[in-house]
Amino acid sequence: MANLSLDEFESCLGLLAEGGTPEKLRDKLARLNAFHSRRGMNSLHTLAERMFALSSGLRRDVPAARAFHALWAEHVGTKLSRKAGEKLDELADKINENLHEDGAVKEGCAESLKTSVDEYEDLLARKVGGATARLDTLQKAVPAVAEMLRAKPLLDLPLDPPDPEDDEHDHDHHHGHDHHGHAHHDHDEAAEKD
Repeated sequence: MANLSLDEFESCLGLLAEGGTPEKLRDKLARLNAFHSRRGMNSLHTLAERMFALSSGLRRDVPAARAFHALWAEHVGTKLSRKAGEKLDELADKINENLHEDGAVKEGCAESLKTSVDEYEDLLARKVGGATARLDTLQKAVPAVAEMLRAKPLLDLPLDPPDPEDDEHDHDHHHGHDHHGHAHHDHDEAAEKD
């Protein structure tokens, strides 16, 4: 998987704190055992630095990374209908068809990969917003896909209206991860293994 930069990780925390204060987000992360001491973490930047260091940029399976993934899965999952999640799974499979197991782009598949990545991010952006879509896709992208994403402008699209058949909005569904390829939005999987 590609790794988020510290700036990208800080942007993720900014989205999680939206409508609240950095202190509120810090306290939520502390309740999830992300860290022991809250001292000095009064801004998104200091919070991002601490979380990033504790989790080695989300590469280590430690409480800080699990706490972040749990909040992020909730942030994204509550905005996705089952139908949208299934469509995203199909698009993720299309992305994976263009990639070798090691994440390298298959020969002659660069254009097809680009199209699939664009379709995936476009749909996700219409459900969760451009910034969330970009950061979510980056978290699951192999390096070749991450490079492609970082080279293009952030999508600024209006959000789709909610899917009518999903009015009950399944707040239990969570965004799963497929670590060998690109991404899967598996709504029955728990946020991350606790």
